[in-house]
Amino acid sequence: LKFSPNDIKANVGDSIEFSFFPKNHSVTQSSFADPCHPLKGGFFSTFIPTNVTSDQVFTIVVNDTKPIWIYCAQTKLSHCQSGMVAAINAPTTGNTLAAFTKLAANATTS
Repeated sequence: LKFSPNDIKANVGDSIEFSFFPKNHSVTQSSFADPCHPLKGGFFSTFIPTNVTSDQVFTIVVNDTKPIWIYCAQTKLSHCQSGMVAAINAPTTGNTLAAFTKLAANATTS
């Protein structure tokens, strides 16, 4: 379970497309401090079931250079805790994608 690539660098105004392949996943915005939980007012692709003959795409536009933290909300934490997380414009020190991934692995439902 993963986003590929999971560490995305983007400029303001760039469109980022998420293509969904077989199974059922989501693209859900989170915060660094509370991974595996939706960010109030953030984006959510809904759950997108797909099959091998029809790929689905969800697109977001990057509005600024602040980090955007992303996870798959499928199966009440399990995809997120298993490492299905990503970031757009994550810092290279401090609140990095690696740190977010570690926090996600220990996320709780509360």
